This record gives sequence, C-alpha cells and structure tokens, in this order.
Amino acid sequence: MAQPDEPEQSKQPDIVGRTFRFGQRVNELCRYLESDLKVEQDLARQLLRSARSVGAMMEEAQGAESRKDFIHKVSVGYKEARESHFWLRQLVAAEVIPLKRLESLVDEARQLKFILSAIIKSAKRGDVGRDSQDKQELDATD
Repeated sequence: MAQPDEPEQSKQPDIVGRTFRFGQRVNELCRYLESDLKVEQDLARQLLRSARSVGAMMEEAQGAESRKDFIHKVSVGYKEARESHFWLRQLVAAEVIPLKRLESLVDEARQLKFILSAIIKSAKRGDVGRDSQDKQELDATD
C-alpha cells in the first residue's frame, strides 16, 4: 500500500515515483549511518539533502510554467543526482559501508543521472509539441 504522500504510479510519471523512492531509500540509509555507524553528520546530511532534492525537482518539473522552466528544474534534479552519486561513492571509498551493500543504491543514482540527462536532451530538442516561441527561447539559451 502506498504511503499518503507517495505519488501513485497510475497518476504520476515513472520518474517522479522513482526519484521519490530513491529519496526514501537514502533517508533509511542516512538514519542507519547516523544512529548505528556514527558517521559524520555532515556527510549524511549532504547525501540526504541532495537525494531528496532529486525527487523534489522532478515534482516541481511536473508543474513547470514553460519548457524552459521544465528544463531548468530537471537540470537542477540532474545536478542533485550527480551529487547524490558522488556522496554514495564517497561512503564506499571510505569503506564506511561495503559496495555490495550499497550497490543497488549507487546504481540507481547512476541510472537517474542518465535518465534525467536524456529527459533534458529530449526537452531541448522539443520532441513533444514545442511551439515557435518556446523554440526561440531554447535556442537563445543554448
């Protein structure tokens, strides 16, 4: 059963639900890091902040006011996914948690980077109904 604030699969694009679940998984990891492993709180907070921001930006992108606004919000989400991937790899490199235990989460962060990058490229190309004014705005920002 879905949690009250969790986007329902049938009503939200898959990336919104996927980034929401990514944030939840990182939240669980950070609780474990802070309580059981006594990992430096700054590291856990940075990871948690960036991971939650990925989902928040995808949620905001769903209400974007223009194609340019949509691209901007997804781009910020992409940067946050990159940062999340960085912090997860830091945990592995510092041998705080073995790669085997974090492998699926590290891989999810990597996949989110690729997916968000593809969404940005697709939106810039205007693969979905771009009008001439949006095209001019996008071309001016490239």
